Amino acid sequence: FSESKAELKDVLFKINKEVAIYYHNNLVKELEAKASKVKDYVIKRNFDKNTLNRFGIGYATGDIPLFDYLKSKGFTEEQILKSGILIKNEKGRIYDRFFNRLMFPIFDIRDRVIAFGGRVLDNSLPKYVNSPENDIYFKGKNLYSLNLAKKEKLNSIIIVEGYMDAIALQKSGFTNAVASLGTALTENQARLIKKYTDNVIIGYDQDGAGQDATLRGLDILVSKGLNVKVLILDREDVKDPDEYINKYGKERFKNCVDNSISLVEFKVKKLENNLNENDVDSKINFLTEVANILAKIDNTIEREIYIDKIAKKYNMGSGPILKEVEKRIKKVEGSEVVIDMQSINRKMQLVTNIRKRQEQY
Repeated sequence: FSESKAELKDVLFKINKEVAIYYHNNLVKELEAKASKVKDYVIKRNFDKNTLNRFGIGYATGDIPLFDYLKSKGFTEEQILKSGILIKNEKGRIYDRFFNRLMFPIFDIRDRVIAFGGRVLDNSLPKYVNSPENDIYFKGKNLYSLNLAKKEKLNSIIIVEGYMDAIALQKSGFTNAVASLGTALTENQARLIKKYTDNVIIGYDQDGAGQDATLRGLDILVSKGLNVKVLILDREDVKDPDEYINKYGKERFKNCVDNSISLVEFKVKKLENNLNENDVDSKINFLTEVANILAKIDNTIEREIYIDKIAKKYNMGSGPILKEVEKRIKKVEGSEVVIDMQSINRKMQLVTNIRKRQEQY
């Protein structure tokens, strides 16, 4: 007898729930032990009992009893393997995908466990292992901890990269923090956010990869009509929000959140990294790229404000920048007119062809 898709989904939700309980109980046992590296790690990460319970954090020993435990709950081997939590090797041995890792259940917005992320307790690689996608888990359609964030009255959502960042923020009172599962934000995730708020702050890592992911994410969010700002940490000795809060505290972090910059300011800031103000060519290239960014702003008032700001910052009149921006806008409008004429001509040709056919009958 083969299960229907709906029945299989139901079974996978049940398996994930049992596994989450199993891992959480493992962690509780470890914390009761006198000495344990898991216990040391939990203390190091400042995870209190409330946090461990709220996020359902657990521990995977990697021992085989998980398979026996799930069998005892009435699940078949086939169903267990479809969850992707346990794997069967070529020799037919079944083992846990997660070995000696702190476990983070991933919940959907209906509070159902749909997947897991496991983090090593040391510096070994890979740092994270995640559940594979299956009938109930599509990482590009979910956001970690959104199930908790949506219970609050949301004025905005802070998107961070990883589980640890989201937990650190939530724990410090930033209950609007969520994490994208993998750094590249998707259109589905943007649509999901739009259901709860129009305002987003991206707080990705400060390194190059994090900043590139920020840029990609910004454009996706803006295309879905969201107001987007970027969180800039005011210290260069930390790489992410989790590290920042642990080192400098939540009050100072809140100050960074309050001073988040706009999409335009972030793009200009990125261009500034390659600017040599003493080199004329470098300055021309920089201001040309800035004009490209400003030309994409639809709101005329907003565009004028940025032109004035940049002109003041680089000691020049706003006239030349304005001219360059207008040149680009006219170019775009001109190309749109050409496209419109082409489509009109095509439609007219279509009407002519239809008329000719009708005359033949």
